[in-house]
Amino acid sequence: MTQQHDLLFRALVDDVARAAVLIRDYLPEAIACRLSDELPVLLDGSFVDKTLTPSWTDRLFSVRLRDGGTILVYVLLEHKSFPDPKTPLQVLGYMVDIWQRLVDGDPGTIRKLPPIVPLVFYHGRSNWKVPTSIVDCFDADHGLAEYLRDLRYYVRNIGYIPDDELSADPEIRSGLLSLKHVYRDGADPEPLLQTILSGLRDGTPFEEQVIRYMLEMYPLITIDLLVKVAHRIKPHREKDMVSLAAQEWIRQGMAEGEAKGEAKGETKGKIASVLITLEARFGEVPGEIEARVRQTAPEMLDDMLRRACTVTSPEALFSDQARH
Repeated sequence: MTQQHDLLFRALVDDVARAAVLIRDYLPEAIACRLSDELPVLLDGSFVDKTLTPSWTDRLFSVRLRDGGTILVYVLLEHKSFPDPKTPLQVLGYMVDIWQRLVDGDPGTIRKLPPIVPLVFYHGRSNWKVPTSIVDCFDADHGLAEYLRDLRYYVRNIGYIPDDELSADPEIRSGLLSLKHVYRDGADPEPLLQTILSGLRDGTPFEEQVIRYMLEMYPLITIDLLVKVAHRIKPHREKDMVSLAAQEWIRQGMAEGEAKGEAKGETKGKIASVLITLEARFGEVPGEIEARVRQTAPEMLDDMLRRACTVTSPEALFSDQARH
């Protein structure tokens, strides 16, 4: 599950044009208005120790200001379903690691460290009640606290932002919508899926990542529903959607097989993909056809799945014409 959050968020922000919109939309206005029109630069590396904080995903950007200066915007996704009370300390530690890496590369920069603005995205069930500054964690009275410098990060709890206000950019809005509703029960999956698909450009890696995320993370979003919605709003993409959904079933089956240390998980996933593809295209699969699919040799299932996306009937799956 954690991997799927990682993959979607990376797909969202690794495109620097999308990242530029996201940063400008979600930074405090007093900072956003000072950003230049230049695209941010995605810097190499992650500062999150996945063995200690597996629920964090991070990206670091260098952003130019209108006055010629530069700031670093450190974008993080917290993908637990609840806030982590250690967040202020963790974020401060990441900032120190970033500065330390810069100083290690050039000790002369110690008096010219770039400002870092941490921007935390959170999409969990519970409201965010964790302090947004390490200073707020100190056991100090007001008289002492006023002498402490403020090291604050900015939380954007997308769960409380209306869907149509998440972003003016359709792709960014679709990506954030996918993250926003994954922990929220009660939403009708069909209109949600329609809204998300409508905002995605056809045939892009980001479209594929969002669809894979929805199929794996949303129990109520089935291949049948995906095909139904695609037929309504993107009829030219219906066959591609079926193929992508089938690939996702195979991937999940392979993961199951690896987890069990055996190949039958992969075979099970491929069989399920063939049957679901047939059901999505033709309705209920006849029992005889289902039995023949389940009896198919594992090495023939990949070819069978490809044919299932193009044959004119379930019966044609086994005809000589389909084979050739």
